[in-house]
Amino acid sequence: MEHVNDTTHRPTISTRTRQSGLPYPAGLSRSLVRLPIWLYRLGFGWLMGRLGLMVLTTWGRNSGLPRHTAIEYRVHGSKIYIVSAWGRRPNWYRNLIEQPVVRVRMGGRVCSGRAEVISDAGEALRVLYLFRKRAPFIYDPILAYLSDHQSVNSRTLPNVSHKFTIVRISPSDNVVGPPTVQPDLRWIWPLGALMLTGMWGIGRLIGSRK
Repeated sequence: MEHVNDTTHRPTISTRTRQSGLPYPAGLSRSLVRLPIWLYRLGFGWLMGRLGLMVLTTWGRNSGLPRHTAIEYRVHGSKIYIVSAWGRRPNWYRNLIEQPVVRVRMGGRVCSGRAEVISDAGEALRVLYLFRKRAPFIYDPILAYLSDHQSVNSRTLPNVSHKFTIVRISPSDNVVGPPTVQPDLRWIWPLGALMLTGMWGIGRLIGSRK
């Protein structure tokens, strides 16, 4: 993976001016964005973890209640990284700015930690490389769109890394974050199977009497 060592003339992350071209989720799109949370509750956390989707839980800055957000993540060493597609606008971002102690559920792993917005351009660049590494042909157009850049690849990524809002989560046993989602809806599957079996049996019984 190509990295740029000279960051002298690259703007720091604190001076980024994120473009807001991506429509903010509302209505159906908001429901789709929250779908992974329901899949975690239904017991598909193992699948969500494989897809790189976690549940981030923050304390609501106004309500004081746990707030859950499904978001893509990458892990580097002991750190967990997430990127905001809408800059500083999302409630989860504003929540963790107010109260940086969070909790995450990644597949079957749950941990608390401290969230911090990345202020180092070099670290931001490494994180973006991590995200695009899985599937550059998918992530390059996405990164280009989010950064309002004509195209993005491994060579041009350093030119746009300052436009992204990236958060680092450092897991810690010394803090306790808000309660996260639980697979509390797993009972739906055996109940559904039981109901289908019952309906099949009733159908067979009715059919045999004709």
